[in-house]
Amino acid sequence: MARLVFVMPKPDAPTGGNRATCRHAQALAQMGYDAVVRIPNDKSPPRWFAHDAPIDAWAGPPAPDEILIISEDATPVLAACATLPNRKVIHCKNPYFAAAGALAALPPEVRGAYRHFIACSDLVAAWLARYFDHDVVGTVPSWVDGRVFRPREKARVIACMPRKRTLEAAAIRGMFERLNTAPGWTWDLIDGRPERETAEALGRAAVYLSLARFEGMSTSILEGMSSGCIVAGFTGIGAREYATPLNGLWVEEDDCEAAARALVRAVEIVEADGAEAALMRAAGRRTAAAWSEPAFLAALERFWREDMALAP
Repeated sequence: MARLVFVMPKPDAPTGGNRATCRHAQALAQMGYDAVVRIPNDKSPPRWFAHDAPIDAWAGPPAPDEILIISEDATPVLAACATLPNRKVIHCKNPYFAAAGALAALPPEVRGAYRHFIACSDLVAAWLARYFDHDVVGTVPSWVDGRVFRPREKARVIACMPRKRTLEAAAIRGMFERLNTAPGWTWDLIDGRPERETAEALGRAAVYLSLARFEGMSTSILEGMSSGCIVAGFTGIGAREYATPLNGLWVEEDDCEAAARALVRAVEIVEADGAEAALMRAAGRRTAAAWSEPAFLAALERFWREDMALAP
């Protein structure tokens, strides 16, 4: 049986991409495939989230029958592996990384070695099909663990993840403080926490300010929905695939004033504690539930069994 090798050059990076890589490898191993996450021999596996993905260390050239699965932003790895005879698959979680560098930056003769793609959403799959020559483009959707990201006892807390929009976060907060008239609201700026602590913070927060930016699909938004938050803010473009007026208060990218006003409206909805809040929370949780583990597993098996013609 061919071994499926998920190459992870930076396992210490606390990214959703590394979590997705481990989930793919773990699920395939549980299906009976010989799948492994391969990391540099001087690095440790990611520990900020729970997983049982098989791990090994990169100790030399891959065996000829190993299939290499490489992220779209791993430019040196893509360049180094292009001339290898191994079958190769690009796992694309963010089309903007792919367009700005990495795969798009490779010379055409090197880029041609990569003709098989896994996309984290249909929107990303369509983008790949438009911009890259390909034999296979398959969607294997990311998923949100509703057992971890679930509502807790809610408080007057606005949670956000400001890493990608630190200026916008500060600007929105400054305007919100001038516009908001409801007392007792505090902020929880989530940054660099383990998955369980992030889930607890979102579960407690009544409102989630989305500061998504240039996303493939944005699991953080879905995690806020799954946690029972009223969600307001930016879609990061990728979340337009599922963002509706029913499940959030969405504004145009970079419009911080509109985001501040949407945040005030979210607080008003929570304070009223009526049908609007119940309906928006329910729509959010339904949306998050659609990005489920069963859907992920079915698509993952279909990709490898049908698109890649590889059975365990």
